[in-house]
Amino acid sequence: MKRITLMLAAVLAFAAMQPAGAQSGALGSLKNKVTGAVRNEVRKGAQDAKDKAKQAAQDKATEAKYASASKAGKTYYVSVSTGSARADGLTPQTPMKDLQKAINAAEDNDQILVAEGNYLGNMDRGYIEIGQFGNASSDKGKFLSLYGGYSTDFSERDVINHPTKFQPTDQKFIAPLFNFNARRPYDYKGPLGNVVVDGFIFDLGENNLYCVADVNNEITGTPNEGMLTGRFVEPNATPPCPKVGTLSGDEYALHMDVEGNVRIANCIFVNCRDYGIAALMGKGHMEICNNIFISCRYASCQVRGSVKDDEIGQVSLDFHHNTVLFTWTRTKTFEDMGQGFRFMNGIRTIDVHNNIFGCNSNCGVERVYYETNKSIEALKESNLYDNYFFANKRDLEIAAPGAATISVPAARIEEAEQIGPKYEGNKDLPEGNDAFINAIDKSYLEGFMTLKIIQSESYNPNSAANQVNRMFGLNQQGTEIVRPSMYCNKYPWEKAKDLFGKIADYGAQMPE
Repeated sequence: MKRITLMLAAVLAFAAMQPAGAQSGALGSLKNKVTGAVRNEVRKGAQDAKDKAKQAAQDKATEAKYASASKAGKTYYVSVSTGSARADGLTPQTPMKDLQKAINAAEDNDQILVAEGNYLGNMDRGYIEIGQFGNASSDKGKFLSLYGGYSTDFSERDVINHPTKFQPTDQKFIAPLFNFNARRPYDYKGPLGNVVVDGFIFDLGENNLYCVADVNNEITGTPNEGMLTGRFVEPNATPPCPKVGTLSGDEYALHMDVEGNVRIANCIFVNCRDYGIAALMGKGHMEICNNIFISCRYASCQVRGSVKDDEIGQVSLDFHHNTVLFTWTRTKTFEDMGQGFRFMNGIRTIDVHNNIFGCNSNCGVERVYYETNKSIEALKESNLYDNYFFANKRDLEIAAPGAATISVPAARIEEAEQIGPKYEGNKDLPEGNDAFINAIDKSYLEGFMTLKIIQSESYNPNSAANQVNRMFGLNQQGTEIVRPSMYCNKYPWEKAKDLFGKIADYGAQMPE
């Protein structure tokens, strides 16, 4: 009404300046205009009130729809060995057989308890999905909690003695082994949901393409008699050796596009050919704890923030009490990748602590990415503290002006200004931890510690290719051969379980 009052005052002032005879007509005309303006303002105010009420109702409806995220949902039971394809899965006595069917039936904030066994997805297609991979913008998935490690009658939970696996064999698929979407609608401002993945084994070792183990043939990359396979065969590589397995494509093990309260715990990621965990994180907090990552390719764990710049302060990550061993580079030439954990952009606070990083072919931890917006970068907290390191090519890799990267040993991490404000307590694995070292597969460890890379070049001027090249004035061609004595060979998944609880308060502890 303030604007109407000012308008009326201006009209009266204008009328006062008119001749007496003109005042009556002018005032009457302007009075009608003011009256119309007042009516318009009233109508506009009423419409604004209606619009606000409508929006409030919509917001309330949306909030009510997703408020279940903070309330207890239903519990589904799944057992591949004792379940039924037509069961409702709502009691321990009536478990479903198909985990994918339980996921499809579940709603936000339900939980799914999964008994021991190997889960291959609907009709054994080889993968599990909560939402379509790469399509979280339209297929937002569900906020679910999944717990593995149950006995078939669900009377007890022990993730070591009741292994619950995602372990495909000869299936051919071009999707993550497990894809998990859990997003809210754009600009939703209600409560966020919960996501839990707890107590599962992600193993691609029975599906990966390897050279058949042969210590007498260096092409196979078999360093000793104890190896299960020769080296991993990268996509499009065709080494002249017998092969075993099915796929070598770049399929993730656990891929996530999630937000809210996220927890990944008590899992084993082994023989993963393209990341153990690759995640996009929206607003909320992600905790990755008490897991074992072993013989993963590319990187064991990579989490990027997936929010607008002004929301980065609402994203955080805690990576703690994990054991990260034998992360391999992208190819057998050892040119790039091969990180245990990567500090990535889009997250305000990242805490990495009480982990064990060992035998990673590039580095235990990488911090080379920086926010484009310098003011956002200045607010980031990249905390790396109280971790053990051993036998990595680099313990920490950082970027710096004038150099591609800088290698930082554990004892000097406090000197890396890119790390902090917490940086204390990083050190080499102390002596006296024989129980931990002995829990690592001996053949695999010996093979890594004696790793050799043989490079050779050859040029044959009389080869058919070079004869043709000379005819057309093209460059002559030679061949370069890179033969590592070992590269991403299969690690025995059963022995990965032995690494839980070997060093008090460092690495993966015994699951509770």
